[in-house]
Amino acid sequence: MESIRKITDKIVTAMNEGDIQSFLSVFSDDAILFPPNEPPKIGAALHDMMSDFLNRFDIHFERYVDEEIVTAGDIAINHYSYVWTVTPKAGGEPMKGAGHGIRIFKVQRGGAWKVTHEMWSSYPRSNKE
Repeated sequence: MESIRKITDKIVTAMNEGDIQSFLSVFSDDAILFPPNEPPKIGAALHDMMSDFLNRFDIHFERYVDEEIVTAGDIAINHYSYVWTVTPKAGGEPMKGAGHGIRIFKVQRGGAWKVTHEMWSSYPRSNKE
């Protein structure tokens, strides 16, 4: 489980720093993202979506919690929650949000854990919170 926590820490750090390469490095080549209110993103579409997002916004996680990590052989499931502020780099009001998500990890050839699937919810928070 420590391996999974290290990966989730890397994801949060990469997003906070806008480091798309570090962010993408934890995903398998065939990973699938299921963003809210959009079709699934696979391969190049996943890369394009996340590159665009991190190029347009500064991210600040105020809270990220691995609520649960369950492992079974070469599969791990991670339920997480987050509170963040997303600020447009081009200017504009910061947007506060929160949500929950599920990540599925699988051991790859060579023994490294990678994210193979991710789905999350997101809901706005008051800018006064």
